[in-house]
Amino acid sequence: MKHIFRKMLAASLFTALAAGCSAPAKKHFDVKDYEYAMGEKYLAQWNDEENARIERDIEKYRKADGVFALDVPAGTEVQVEQTRHAFFFGAHIFDFDQLPSDEANAKFKAMWKELFNSATIPFYWKDYEPEPGFYRDDVTPDNTPEFWQSCKEPYKERFYRKPPVKVLLDFCDAHHIRKHGHPLVWGCNTCLPAWYWEKLPKEITESEFFKKNFQYNDPATKKLGWTNYWCVTGNLTEEQFAEKFPDYCKFVNDSFMNRVVNICKKYGDRFDSWDVVNESAVDTMPREYLGGAPRMVPGGKITKSIYGAMPGDYVYRSFKIAAENLPDRAWLNINDVPYQYKNALYVEQIKNLLKRGAKIDVIGCQMHIFRASDTEAIAKGEGELKGEAGDQSPAMVRGALEPLMEIGKPLHLSEITIMAPGNDARGEAIQAVIAYNLYRLWFSLPAMNGITWWNTVDFRSHFECFPSGILRPDMSKKPVYFALDDLINCQWKTKLTVKADKDGKISFRGFRGTYRVTWQDADGKCREKTVELK
Repeated sequence: MKHIFRKMLAASLFTALAAGCSAPAKKHFDVKDYEYAMGEKYLAQWNDEENARIERDIEKYRKADGVFALDVPAGTEVQVEQTRHAFFFGAHIFDFDQLPSDEANAKFKAMWKELFNSATIPFYWKDYEPEPGFYRDDVTPDNTPEFWQSCKEPYKERFYRKPPVKVLLDFCDAHHIRKHGHPLVWGCNTCLPAWYWEKLPKEITESEFFKKNFQYNDPATKKLGWTNYWCVTGNLTEEQFAEKFPDYCKFVNDSFMNRVVNICKKYGDRFDSWDVVNESAVDTMPREYLGGAPRMVPGGKITKSIYGAMPGDYVYRSFKIAAENLPDRAWLNINDVPYQYKNALYVEQIKNLLKRGAKIDVIGCQMHIFRASDTEAIAKGEGELKGEAGDQSPAMVRGALEPLMEIGKPLHLSEITIMAPGNDARGEAIQAVIAYNLYRLWFSLPAMNGITWWNTVDFRSHFECFPSGILRPDMSKKPVYFALDDLINCQWKTKLTVKADKDGKISFRGFRGTYRVTWQDADGKCREKTVELK
């Protein structure tokens, strides 16, 4: 009877929140209040034994013991409070100051102060360098809060979800948020500037092969769209293409590599980490139309990429140039496909790059659930059979990530999308439970160093227009917000009182990170010290 009442109470709370009513917000999150939306098979996957294992691993891998000398009398009571996590809980910050009102922008910033200590900052080429040599670092008239609040169709504007870099850096620095640049090199056609595509030789664009295989997003206007441009290089081999179009190959190589150098020199001292190359593993795959030859070869003059013509050996070269132009403290990340695809190509690519001496500090991998049918299947415990996202069971997650962990580098879950299968109470409950359990599992893995949620506000992404945020469009908090808040700020944050020993030292066990310790001296004055638990 109590269980039924709890379900009814949870459902009524979700309904009120979804409608924007002033229902009392829950500061803490009890996952059992929302499990009414999940199937028996799903709940069986996250059973008591599995949950106990997760808790043991969190205790083992995320906590540490520390001893700190304070030089205080024995028995002095000392308050110990964690102020910052060593683990990175992040999100992309693309919506900064671009929401429909000052109030909405304020709520967006408040979310950052409450939940996240790491921000992914965009460097998509089309938006960052809209004209050759013009780098969009500062505020422009078409990229101010007032401009975005006046837009009826903001997603049609050129800088939608691409705030000025310097504004983001200032916000992050003011609130002690680490900065992660994304990405230095990516061949995706929608992220390349128009002036880049204008350099394609007419002999290519007017060839029968190109006309037959190339598809514009909008044939009437010839607008570039989300499609693959492999047909740029046609049936020519890498050597033949480089010999036939030497000027174009030089332009391709120089443009990409100069971009890496310019950004590294401009911002090297302000960023903590970078996605040096994004989603490149596909270019290690031999293709039938290439006669079984690989797309990218060491020392090559050009890469017959799935994205079109890319610089020769561009992944290795990008890491080499980034390492030469960034400070040693900056982490260089490689970033690629969702882990549930179990992509052996990515593992092999990383191993080969490391053998060649590439400075890869962190391995980034994604996890996107973009379809409501996939989320529904996961909630039923049948995802592996019915959805592309995998079942997301503990066994599947560990099995998929194990080959990457074996490489011996830290892992960063760089792009996380968990779509609610609906805007109703049940849909939001499913999203919250899946996120809650996956975050706990990911946090328990020894190699993991950070998790980055992707779209934090529902329906903001024009390409990924889903209810996958932790905030609704009216900026009210969804259940998943409270789930993350409870984990990050309650369950995984240490706060306790200890007594100094005979040597004036304190010792305690807690989550790794920064702590403020306070006590009163003999005169009754409050003393404070910052310590690091590593």
